[in-house]
Amino acid sequence: AIAGGFFAALSSVSAKLAVDRNTSLITEAVHQVMPKADIALLAFMTRGIMLLGIAAANFFMWLFFTKALRYGDSTPRVMMLQTVSNFVTTAAFGVYLFGDVLSMRWWCGATLIALGLTLLNSEK
Repeated sequence: AIAGGFFAALSSVSAKLAVDRNTSLITEAVHQVMPKADIALLAFMTRGIMLLGIAAANFFMWLFFTKALRYGDSTPRVMMLQTVSNFVTTAAFGVYLFGDVLSMRWWCGATLIALGLTLLNSEK
């Protein structure tokens, strides 16, 4: 379930890179290494690679999620672990790759969601 959450976050990163200005930064960096390559073709290829990354990350997310459901002891626990893993990984990617600043509101919301999932998962 934790790996599923990681791949769900990785899918989001690939999607953001496919449409964000960082795609042009990646394309320009590759163009520096390969100056004779057509910049439009490099941009197209970069977006294509990111779209393949979305598909691959989604495939692995579902693979690990279904395996966790099969071998896990309860569906809510698997969902809780995957969601919390996704939140933590998304936050780390956002901060380290995109320079996002996570506000106190974000932390409070993520904490409340994690607590709510824990309460739903707890034994009566």
